Amino acid sequence: MSNQTQGIRVIALRQPFVAFELQPWRPPLNMYETDQALVLVVDLAGVDPSNLHIHVHPSQIAVHGTRHLAVPPSLRRINHMEIGSGPFQLELQLATMIDPERAEARYADGLLEIGLPYATQPSHHVVVIHVNGGAR
Repeated sequence: MSNQTQGIRVIALRQPFVAFELQPWRPPLNMYETDQALVLVVDLAGVDPSNLHIHVHPSQIAVHGTRHLAVPPSLRRINHMEIGSGPFQLELQLATMIDPERAEARYADGLLEIGLPYATQPSHHVVVIHVNGGAR
């Protein structure tokens, strides 16, 4: 997906300097195979589901969006930071052809679950799927 949004990510904290990286972060995921589909579970706690964009190709999937994390208003110093914030991007090449037209996604309890049914015939369609659910 050539439409990449650049974000700022902290990569090092050393007094008195802070270094930043201009790249989207990559959320952790699990991928499972069932008899009917590939299933992806992506850890996106705190992401507004309306901020998720999913593009499904017959042999590739791309998920991107933004997570906004608030910092305390009286912040003096960051002692430890591991939670990704800002733009994220996940792109996967799939070893098995899937049917983009039947792909589904739902978001609940901070997890995005994407069902990618196996293809029964060749397809060249690219589909944008919408996320069901919405509880963060």
